[in-house]
Order: sequence, then C-alpha cells, then structure tokens
Amino acid sequence: MLAMPVVISQISDDYDSIDNMIIYSHERFGQVIAHNLGFGMGYRFGKNITAFNTRFFSTELVTMRSPKQIKLLNPVPDNAKRYVYGKLNDVFILRGGFGYHRLLNSKPYWGGVEVRWNNEAGGSLAFEKPYYLFVVTTESTIKTKIFDANTSWEYIYGRAPFTKGLNEIKVVPGAFIRSSFSFEFGDIKTHLKAFEAGAMLEFFPTGVTIMFDSADQPMFLTFYIGYSFGRRLNKY
Repeated sequence: MLAMPVVISQISDDYDSIDNMIIYSHERFGQVIAHNLGFGMGYRFGKNITAFNTRFFSTELVTMRSPKQIKLLNPVPDNAKRYVYGKLNDVFILRGGFGYHRLLNSKPYWGGVEVRWNNEAGGSLAFEKPYYLFVVTTESTIKTKIFDANTSWEYIYGRAPFTKGLNEIKVVPGAFIRSSFSFEFGDIKTHLKAFEAGAMLEFFPTGVTIMFDSADQPMFLTFYIGYSFGRRLNKY
C-alpha cells in the first residue's frame, strides 16, 4: 500500500526534470526599450547553437535626444506651445544587429530566474528630421523656421507640427556595440518573459546633430532597460 505514492511521486519528478531539459531550437520575442536619452521597441529572433549559447539577430527603432534639451514656454503670447530652445533636429535611430547570448544560470523546472549575458554589434541609421518653430517676424506675422541663434526666445511662439520637415529627413549611417544581462522569469519554458539591462556605444563617422551647440556629435553612450516577451519553439 505504501509503494503507490512513491511511484507516482517519482514519475512526476522525472517528468518535470525531462521537460526542463528540452532544448528548443528557436526563440522569437519583441522588446520595449527605455534608455537614458529616449525610448523605442525592437524584435529579436535567435537559434540555439548549444544548451548554453544562442545566436540571434535583432532590429529596433528608438528615439534619441540630447541631455541638454530643456523645454520652454513663452509666457507672453496666448496659446503658446512648449518647445526645446536650440534644437535643430528630431532624431530616430534604426538598428540591425547580430549577437550571442550565453546562459550563466539556469532556472529549475518550478520557476525562478535565468540569467544570460548578451553581446551584440551591428549597423545604425540615424534619421534627422528638422525641428521647426513658430517664430514671430518683424512684420508681426508667424512663420515656421529652424532655430537661429540670432532669434531671441521672446519671438518664438512654440514648436511647429511634427509633420513639418518630414520631406527633409537626412539619413546618417553608423555602427554600434552593446553588452547586457537578461533576467528571465516564469515557469513555462516556451513562454519567454525577461527584463534586460545594459549599455551601448554608438558611433557615426559624419556625426549626428540634435542641438545647435553640439552639431555633428559622433558618439553616443547610452544605458537602457528593456522588457522582452515572446516564445521558444522547435523548428525543423
């Protein structure tokens, strides 16, 4: 009479252990990203090379601002709009990368946290869209103009619509490298949920311009956190 519970318990433990040892060949997941100079979203798809190493490709689109940005509001005119004094361009960066992540700590079958170390490099395309302002002219009319250091703040009514300047976008090529740690949680191995934190160094040979007083900035160092969600699967 005592043998049956023991057998059932042993079968249950073996089943969970075997399921935990399955190596899924592919993983695909989306990512929401926040960094110290903006935010964005991305997508990664990878293939497991061994039980500890995964090769992946990634693509993402993020915003990039300058740490010098300060929003102002002209108190004189009615219905004035907030704007960034000295800003020349809105900048968006599209990245495509190739990398590896290595399993450092696996989680047991009942859950816990799995830690991975990620290293990646790739190419970047920065899109500079002119940042237009509503400016009061000497004829007391309002025109859309790009920031000019000779224009006093008291003549700036505010920011023009985002659509102004879309036909003047300039593309600047560059490259990046980054390293991060991801912390996966949850008790279903096929459902990927993880937080990621890391740093990125990005270089643009011809420079990227956001602010008037820091034109053609060649390098950006950013720190980011991200939330990943996706699936693991076997694909033969």
